[in-house]
Amino acid sequence: AFLRSFQRELWTFLKMIPQMILVLSILAVIVVFYAWFGVVIFYDTPEGKESFPSLIEGIWTLWICVTTANYPDVMMPSYNTNRVTAIFWISFMVISYFYCMNLVLSVSLNKYDESIAERSKSRERLSKKLLTEAFTLLDHGNTKSITRESVMRVMLILNQDIPEIKCLSHDEKHILFAFLDKDGSGEICLDEFLDFGSILLLKLSKTSDYATFVETYLPSIYRSGKYQVLCQVVQSKYFDDAIDFILVMNAIIIAIQDYQLLAGGDYEINAHFNDGNIDTIWEVFETSFTAIYVVEASLKIMVNGWKKYAESPRNMFDLTITILALLATFYVYYPNTFNNSRLIQFVVMVRVLRLGRLIFTIDAFQLFGAVSLDIIPAAIPIFLVLLFFEYAFASLGMALFGGLITRDPANQISFELLLARDFVDNAYWANNFNDMFSGMNVLFNLIVVNNWTECEIGFEYVTGKKYLVRMFFFCFHLIGVIGISNVVTSFIINAFFQQLKTIEQRKGWEEQIDGEAVINGSRAVFDASKVTGTETGVEGTKYYATIQPKHADVELDERAALRSLFTR
Repeated sequence: AFLRSFQRELWTFLKMIPQMILVLSILAVIVVFYAWFGVVIFYDTPEGKESFPSLIEGIWTLWICVTTANYPDVMMPSYNTNRVTAIFWISFMVISYFYCMNLVLSVSLNKYDESIAERSKSRERLSKKLLTEAFTLLDHGNTKSITRESVMRVMLILNQDIPEIKCLSHDEKHILFAFLDKDGSGEICLDEFLDFGSILLLKLSKTSDYATFVETYLPSIYRSGKYQVLCQVVQSKYFDDAIDFILVMNAIIIAIQDYQLLAGGDYEINAHFNDGNIDTIWEVFETSFTAIYVVEASLKIMVNGWKKYAESPRNMFDLTITILALLATFYVYYPNTFNNSRLIQFVVMVRVLRLGRLIFTIDAFQLFGAVSLDIIPAAIPIFLVLLFFEYAFASLGMALFGGLITRDPANQISFELLLARDFVDNAYWANNFNDMFSGMNVLFNLIVVNNWTECEIGFEYVTGKKYLVRMFFFCFHLIGVIGISNVVTSFIINAFFQQLKTIEQRKGWEEQIDGEAVINGSRAVFDASKVTGTETGVEGTKYYATIQPKHADVELDERAALRSLFTR
């Protein structure tokens, strides 16, 4: 309850409910009408006896249809007898499933877009209000400006008391002040102070921080022709292509080695794999590939420097798997009591996951991959909302149905459960509410939708209270599947297009701003000695500046934000 992002997404969902109720009311009328119609037209037929014995049962049958869990099975008794009955079923599915369900999604998406826009405006209003109040408090003499000393004290307090703001160095404080003082007067007016929130989003780093070990400590080697040639080779596309080719060969060799296992045939492990020696051709290959990957990572770190290398998620994944493979190799082949080289093969198999990067060499896939990496962290709050409702319903399920699903022959309930043929035939014994984990699993199965009725019927038999059981499952489907799942879908659609625009902006051209900075993509390079006409006292140092939004749900044009900060 103390997670602000969780509270925000929960409140967004609650605000959607009135609009969703309107659409679901239309759906309810349609279901009741078709159930009534079904009871009449299927009276005294196998379809009527099985699916429409009464209005209530007909409504339940058609609700299951809306979830697609029993379609087309439910229509087959009547359809096998008379093909004209397809009109009844198809028209119902078109109206209820294809129209109403997508109408719910449309309402959800529209309300979510409105919520995002309102959040952005609300933050802007709140930021302006609070910064204006702060300016008034800092303007002790009512001079309509605040001094450098006052701003420096504010930054000192922020460093000490606000954990969300990283510790600012002496130089960074003066650089940030220069961003505020656009007229170079040495004092900050209200209009300039209103940018205070923006400058706190800046991440500053010295260009010298990206210097490599060789460049810093071995300058003569760094400047040599041979080393420069090596740098060009390692940083070239051909180097990555060569590593990708080796990865493909690695995958092919592992596939050949495991062919019998992959083909479903009898597989017998070579006894030499467990002797702790590199004495088979496969072990030679695996060790060689590990050595190549170690050399690759070492060369990239040496040429690009650790800071630049570590900024790439792909590089860090490669390095992690390389280190695991190297440790596994030493552990297996260094004399000790453990000598199962299958461990190396498992690690190497994980290494082959790098083949996924071949897919992302295609521009469209590369863009989708980059967007996904930005969306996943931002999606955590909305999944917490889903987890919250799952936990609440799982707790209620344990209170209502805990201990009822059992195979204990000493318990009479176990014989009642045997009558639920769909439940028993699917061996759904572990789908119960006997503990929290099992209950959460049952509810997750409901979110996936498929076969949820086979699970639900078991609880009807063991409780003897089918309407209680149906109401429980119906309520969760209404909240979890129709409600929260549509919010999740709305979030992903919204975030996808938002991040797609951001990624496109990061690919932008090189742009020079009034001689102050050069913006390339989402990063600016500038001389820190003088910023927007204000002397900082920082001599002979170039800095990188990037914008780091604090709110992943708010669209931010990073290039435009940087341009605004560097424009006088």
